[in-house]
Amino acid sequence: MHPIDIGCTKKSTVFFYTPGETSKQVFFYPLCAGHYFCTKEYLVQRNNYNSFLLIYVKKGAGYLYVDNKKHLFHEEDVVLVDCYKPHMYGTTRDSEILWTHFDGSTSREYVQTIFSNAGPVCSVRNLISFEKDLNRILLMLSSGSINDALCSYYIVKILTDLILCSTKTLEEDTRPITEDIISYINENIRERLTLEDLANKAGLSPFYFTRLFKKETGYTPHEYIVVSRINIAKFYLKSTTSSIKEICFSSGFSSESSFCTTFRKMCGMTPTEYRDNNYDA
Repeated sequence: MHPIDIGCTKKSTVFFYTPGETSKQVFFYPLCAGHYFCTKEYLVQRNNYNSFLLIYVKKGAGYLYVDNKKHLFHEEDVVLVDCYKPHMYGTTRDSEILWTHFDGSTSREYVQTIFSNAGPVCSVRNLISFEKDLNRILLMLSSGSINDALCSYYIVKILTDLILCSTKTLEEDTRPITEDIISYINENIRERLTLEDLANKAGLSPFYFTRLFKKETGYTPHEYIVVSRINIAKFYLKSTTSSIKEICFSSGFSSESSFCTTFRKMCGMTPTEYRDNNYDA
C-alpha cells in the first residue's frame, strides 16, 4: 500500500474495500480504513495514492509535509490529505489514530473548501459524534457488510462537520454553549460536577470543551467551579452564623478538610480567620 510505511504496532488493523463502478459514480466511498497504534517512528511517504485521506488523532502528535509545507497536528486534531500529490506524514510520539482513504465525484470540492477555510489540520466541535461516524465506516469495512449509501452518508457527514467547524459561523456559536454550561454550573454548584458530565452536556469532547471554556472564561471548568464555590463560602461566612462544616457542604465541597485547604490556598487564610476579620470579597 505504501512505498514507505513504518512504525505501526501489532495491535494496528486495516481493512480494504473495492466499490463497484455504480457506487463510484453515485456515492462517496471508502477505499480502506484503519485503527493504528503507532510508535514515535511512524512514517508514511508517497508520491501519490489516488484518494483523499482523513486521519483522526485520538492520541499523540505528529506532522504532515505537503506542498513543501510542514503542518503539525496534536491530540484530537483531524488531518486531511490530498493523496493525489506527493505527501509525507508521521508521528513524533506514540500515537493512536483512526483513518480512512476515500473518494467520490465531488470529494475534491469538499476537500478544497475545508483547505481554504482551515488548511489540512482541523478541529471538530463534537468529537464524540465525529469519532462514532468514523468508527461506523471502520466497522462496516471490518465486517464485510458494506452499505454503499450508508458509507457515503457518513463520509459526507464527516466532511460537512469539518466545513462547518472551519467557518466563523460555528466559532461565533460557541459562546452560547459556554454561557449555558456556566448557568448549569451555577444552578448545580452544590452537586458533584465532573468534566465528563459537563462536556457531554455541551456535546463536546472533554479536551475540546476545556479548551473552549478556558478561551471564553479564562478558567478551566475545574478552576471555575472551585472559584464559584469559594465565593459562595465567603458569602456564607460573612452573612450567616452557620458552622464551617455546614458552609463547606452548602458550598459544594465534599469534605471539610478539602474545603479548608482550598480556602487557605486561594484566600491566604482559613475560613475562620476570614470570618473573624470580616474581609470583603
